[in-house]
Amino acid sequence: MGSSYRADLRRGHVPEWEKPLREAVVLIQGVIKDSWDCLQDESQFDNAADDGAMRALLGVAVELIERELPKEKP
Repeated sequence: MGSSYRADLRRGHVPEWEKPLREAVVLIQGVIKDSWDCLQDESQFDNAADDGAMRALLGVAVELIERELPKEKP
């Protein structure tokens, strides 16, 4: 029986999926950073809890994606 696509991805055998997933992580991290920068710039602290919740969920998304990717070589 062959391995699953997930196992292949984790082993680095699906570079055509790995590359866009790594790019997605970078894009999501950019949104997290930009949303924090906007909060600081505009002093919109009344919405801070909602914005913080969004950033937290985006952080979870990054963690979930990174968990499926092969470890990067140093």
